[in-house]
Amino acid sequence: MGAYWILLIAAVVIVVQGKLFKRTALKRLNYSRSFKVSTCYEGDSVELIEIIENRKALPVPWLRVESQFRSGLAFDNQLNLDISEGQFNQNHKSFFSLLPWTKILRRHRIIAKRRGLYKLGTVSMTTGDLVGMESIVQSKTLSGGIIVYPMPMDVSDMALPVQTWMGEMLVRRWILEDPFLISGIREYRDGDPLKDIQWKATARTGTLQVHRRDTTADSRLLIYLNIEDHEQMWSKATRPEPIEYGIRLAAGITAHLLSQGMEIGMGTNGTLGEDSTDEAFVPVAGGMTQQHLIFEMLARLELIRKASFHDYLAHELSRHEEARDILILSTYVSPRLEEMFQRFRDNGHTIQVFPLGDVPTPAKEVSA
Repeated sequence: MGAYWILLIAAVVIVVQGKLFKRTALKRLNYSRSFKVSTCYEGDSVELIEIIENRKALPVPWLRVESQFRSGLAFDNQLNLDISEGQFNQNHKSFFSLLPWTKILRRHRIIAKRRGLYKLGTVSMTTGDLVGMESIVQSKTLSGGIIVYPMPMDVSDMALPVQTWMGEMLVRRWILEDPFLISGIREYRDGDPLKDIQWKATARTGTLQVHRRDTTADSRLLIYLNIEDHEQMWSKATRPEPIEYGIRLAAGITAHLLSQGMEIGMGTNGTLGEDSTDEAFVPVAGGMTQQHLIFEMLARLELIRKASFHDYLAHELSRHEEARDILILSTYVSPRLEEMFQRFRDNGHTIQVFPLGDVPTPAKEVSA
């Protein structure tokens, strides 16, 4: 009889503790993780902070935490972190046991191997009772993430077409009258606005005189990146190397020319993620904010075409009313594209093409 009661009591205890832990194990159990920075460059080392906190009087006998990241972030080897990595994603799994009122903080050192937008995504937490009879699963969607910018190439000593738009050579491209710079007076010509008439000089000379305005340079450049690796590409680039080279090159050109005081804009026929409806275009502007906008677009860029490059340029031509300097980065130039380039030239634009067909030996990288 003694053994019978012991078994009965043990069974009751197992059942009761199983129900108790199933009902309370995930209550007041907090989980969070975040990157210390929101942006970085390819090759940078960053830190991910993970916090698990049991804020109740009962322990958590065991806790399995599972999460997933896109491939491209390399985690340092660490105890209690099992990583299985595939071509596109990596799965993380860790086990914990938490006493009452316990907080665990882990710091993960990560190398950003590849550009991209890395969201924290969803974490799955599984826990249960002392003997594994009962278990409960809870998923938690975390906000935030990190944007890994492409590493800009150093283009300062490269033989690029944009060299003709750098430094003092800028003033030879677009010469415009600056309304704030007045260098004297001259005789009135047909088409001069009446507000420019200098009435005192007119009265003195007896003929209409207007302000003569000084000139300034219109130093603006628009870059178009073609993400097609060949003309007949259907949807996704199968040869990404030259396109990735073009992305780093575009980043280098952007950083260099913005540092020279130019204004830069950029567009591409790629997409900014399968779930994004944002247009892959940044209007022409200057300054560090513009650099971050372009770098973020390049980081998020997926090598999935939204339209053929020919059709994309046709759409772009229709929305540009003023003449622009344009740099094309493309793996190929077909007769159809040549015709499209000529249409741009006929509308007053200048077109220069940098071919991406053969990926050269990696050039120096520049810190932006």
